[in-house]
Amino acid sequence: MPKKSILLAENLAYELSLDKTLFQKVQVSVEAGDRIALVGRNGVGKSTLLKILAGQITPNAGSVCCNSIVYYLPQISTIRQEITAHTVLNFLISISDDWWNIEDILQTQFHTTLDLSLPIANLSGGELTKLFLAIGLSQQPNLLLLDEPTNHMDLQALESLKQFLLNFNGAYVIVSHKPFFLDQVTSVTWELTPVGLKVYGGNFSEYREQKEIELEVALRSHEAARKELKRTQATAMQEQQRAAQSSRNGRAKFLNGSIDRMAAGLIKTKAEASTGTAKKKHEAAVAKANQKVAQTKVKTTKVTSIQLEEKNQKRRNLINIQGANLRISERLLIQNIQLHVSSGDRIAIIGANGSGKSSLVKAILGMENQTAIFDSGEVLLAPAMKAVYLDQTYELVNRQYTLLENMQAANPNLSYQLLRQQLGHFLFKYDDVHKSASVLSGGELARLAIAMISISEIDLLILDEPTNNLDIETVEQIIVGINDYQGAIWVISHDLNFLSRINITQSFKLKEQALQMTTYLPSTPEQYYRELLERHDIQHFASK
Repeated sequence: MPKKSILLAENLAYELSLDKTLFQKVQVSVEAGDRIALVGRNGVGKSTLLKILAGQITPNAGSVCCNSIVYYLPQISTIRQEITAHTVLNFLISISDDWWNIEDILQTQFHTTLDLSLPIANLSGGELTKLFLAIGLSQQPNLLLLDEPTNHMDLQALESLKQFLLNFNGAYVIVSHKPFFLDQVTSVTWELTPVGLKVYGGNFSEYREQKEIELEVALRSHEAARKELKRTQATAMQEQQRAAQSSRNGRAKFLNGSIDRMAAGLIKTKAEASTGTAKKKHEAAVAKANQKVAQTKVKTTKVTSIQLEEKNQKRRNLINIQGANLRISERLLIQNIQLHVSSGDRIAIIGANGSGKSSLVKAILGMENQTAIFDSGEVLLAPAMKAVYLDQTYELVNRQYTLLENMQAANPNLSYQLLRQQLGHFLFKYDDVHKSASVLSGGELARLAIAMISISEIDLLILDEPTNNLDIETVEQIIVGINDYQGAIWVISHDLNFLSRINITQSFKLKEQALQMTTYLPSTPEQYYRELLERHDIQHFASK
């Protein structure tokens, strides 16, 4: 029995300005029970498409027909900016007369109890996501449109979201940059590009496999077109040479007296006519072959080899912590820390939001305004150790500087030309390099920060949730660079797909105020995931 279509969109287009079209010719259909991932590069218009499907904005062309109750959940960062209520209770009262139903859904569906007297600004990203999903469920929707609900979520929160989606009876379209998560909750993938939307059957991994097959076919087609162009050009050259030789033979016969002037003239005229006809024919064939080469050219974003430069090739001890405790005022965050980091180590630390992962890094580096401090035990750092800390807000980037000035600050010894060349590798070209960093999007800030790291001399690179705000292609760039880098890496991340691909050599889980080494590594993601989600590990969301 065929499924019932609950939403149909035809020929959608959206223009940012008269000369800038975001996307066009988008045709989609959502059927009851569909589990759809919406993927595409940052800036291609995924959020805009969701808003159009939700009826929040009007497309410049096309139409949306919907016979279902739709709930749209925007990105949590957007929600935060728009909330004006002070406490959670004030907010719930402002949006619903039956606000206690929302509280009940939060408890029964998400096993979460919020203190209603809390300032709503104190809620973590995970808590806000669950609260707004509960608000949506109170409207009894049969279609959810979810814009990056997985951002800033720890593994326990992601597991909770996964279970909710698997149990949801309606359909949903979800935007997320976490392939491991998408694989578990989707069975159809929409890929949005400026020229339309393509539907792939299967989850993200299956979509990626299909894309690789498409790329191989396209590359073979392009190579065949190039060979045909060469063959056509060679044939044209041979014909021209034969015609020229025929003309030369006629003139030679006239000069040696074997034919008269009239016969020579006829040979010349015939040769010229034949040459002209052949020339037109071969020019048309070459033009057609050239067109085929142009049509089959594969448009790909080159993954840049970042080539991070480590400061010292020789292996040495960088960090040694024995028996130290980490505190914020009277609150104990982590006790009896045993941690050793040497050059070349690749360490992952994973744990619930608020458990102290970022605080540990900041305390080790002695960063300004850091409230967490060590007491007791021993904390030793290598003399003159150069560490670069890339946090979730990319504070490494000076917003008052231009892109070029940020690069100059990262390595004053490199020439202007080399700095511009490196910015070009990260897709910052022409006058872009003179833009202020303050106008960059989250993904662009990440790219600039990575470009700065790529030219810095580093002993230790610390990445704090580096894949948040990044599309999957940009994450690929980071992975290539990290795998080229030989220095020490310390990664805080809940992105298992990312962790599984950067050759982690040691992994720690932070739970119940203890830093414990895991049995499994991210290179075996299924076992690693199960270990991290052992029943006694699962905690309620905590604000970071």
